[in-house]
Amino acid sequence: MKGDELMEKKEFGKIIAPVDGSKTAKKAISLAKNMGIDVVAMYVVQIHTPLSTPLANGHVLMEIYKAQKKKEQSKGQSVLSKIKEIGTKMGVNVSKKIVDGHPAEEIIKEAKKNDLIVIGSKGTTALDRLLMGSVAENVVHHAPCPVMVVK
Repeated sequence: MKGDELMEKKEFGKIIAPVDGSKTAKKAISLAKNMGIDVVAMYVVQIHTPLSTPLANGHVLMEIYKAQKKKEQSKGQSVLSKIKEIGTKMGVNVSKKIVDGHPAEEIIKEAKKNDLIVIGSKGTTALDRLLMGSVAENVVHHAPCPVMVVK
């Protein structure tokens, strides 16, 4: 390969940037700009509703779930719009994606072999990791592509 051909070949297809309102996405966009690739900003809606309460029946729980989901989706749209705006200002194509589910599972499902996931670390305690595991840790261990964890 000649020098120009090496410059044309991109190591990664895209960057997947799971977002939650932290500054990790801005770092992912800067990296994408330097690499000349696109970013998929991804917000995962995960709703925790109690399975039962003494004061609530199934209908009430469903209404609580719907209200929480609507609130989280609205927050996700707001966060993703800010990320897209940052990308536009930096000259990087950022696509927005909101999905429902468990964050680590949804991030892993989105990733392809030639992608790069740029994810923030949350500094959880050892007890938290033992009991429920961190999203970043799960993604690092199970993603089909390289993962960059950003503090």
